[in-house]
Amino acid sequence: MRASGPPGDLLARVRARLARAEGLLARSAAVAPPTLDDDAALLREARRLAPRVEALVGRPYGRLPQVRYRRGLGARIAGPWSQYLTLGHPRTRRVRLTPLPTSRAAIPTILAHELAHRYSFDESLTTLRGLEVSARLALDGDPLHAHAAPRELARLLLGAAMAEAVAAGEQAEVERFLTGRGGDPALARVRAAWGRLAGRGSRRRIDCVSAVYSVLPCAALEAAEASCGAAAGPIPHPRFPIDSLQALAVAAYTGADALAGRRGDSVTVEATLALLGPRE
Repeated sequence: MRASGPPGDLLARVRARLARAEGLLARSAAVAPPTLDDDAALLREARRLAPRVEALVGRPYGRLPQVRYRRGLGARIAGPWSQYLTLGHPRTRRVRLTPLPTSRAAIPTILAHELAHRYSFDESLTTLRGLEVSARLALDGDPLHAHAAPRELARLLLGAAMAEAVAAGEQAEVERFLTGRGGDPALARVRAAWGRLAGRGSRRRIDCVSAVYSVLPCAALEAAEASCGAAAGPIPHPRFPIDSLQALAVAAYTGADALAGRRGDSVTVEATLALLGPRE
């Protein structure tokens, strides 16, 4: 999946996304970051979020997954990744959240994302659903999501901006942005992603993580915004190199969703677009 368009257009998109991300990070920082500090708090939040996910998708949620933070060796191996796991039967549903301190303030939105996997394995579709649920709460003044949702939306924009910066050979734009926010814990995962992406070089295709978590959902949001629509998608099938076990897994379960007809869904994104704010 390569970014498309003349170099000048790519650079303009990079700058626009960086500017919007800057505004979202400032909005997030203006709210003291309340956190979900233990498994009991996670479960209470999951019980609150599940009906909202159900209302967004318009289908019954069913049995709530078992929700907890990762611990021990599993936490060390998974690092910043959270995950929804199931063998298909309701009793097998599990949500495991990263316990990393750098992710803790974003957990409310990440939890909404993982719960939304009840309806689809596809990461791009689920990213939009989780963000919309969290954005609705943020706009209602809920402090957990008023901090977490703008932060995670900024991370999406930054991921898409980084991918296009590499494609356009304009890495300096991103470097300046990150240097200007040195030490910001909200950008820990962004910095790690930038190190991986910049190291690939402009001649290599965008990696699966950038494609499914940032580039495709960002493009869907921007298309909905440009058309003054309330829904994003359907999202094109992702294309990325199969160069890791994660890429192989993403390709497999995205293909499973396509075969099951779940990738044709659109997502209402009114709250997400309202949180995103007007174009610069």
